[in-house]
Amino acid sequence: MKCRNQVRPTYTRAVETEGHRHERLQQLLLEELNGLLRDDVADPRLDDVRVTTVELSIDYGTARAWYALPNFVDKKARAPIEKALEKAAGFLRVRIAESLALKKVPQLRFSYDEATQRRGT
Repeated sequence: MKCRNQVRPTYTRAVETEGHRHERLQQLLLEELNGLLRDDVADPRLDDVRVTTVELSIDYGTARAWYALPNFVDKKARAPIEKALEKAAGFLRVRIAESLALKKVPQLRFSYDEATQRRGT
């Protein structure tokens, strides 16, 4: 005989915890970051930076933003751009907090999107 107070198991697989909200938030972050980089960031090193993809962690604590540049840039020439993005991350996070109603604003991490550069976009 089954006990009425039996606790159901909880599922923590990423596939079941990610949903439409997760995907919508990733898309919102992508649009917001591109808008902020285009309109609000004053650093000239970031003028041509375009965010291609945002991957949000399951707990919404970290967002990895993949960026691309219009022209091929080698790793040595990307170093000042990466430093500028790291420096601007706090500003971008504050602006995201102001524009999106989130309980928890994710930490921003930036990575160069080499796949986009190979495709030539």
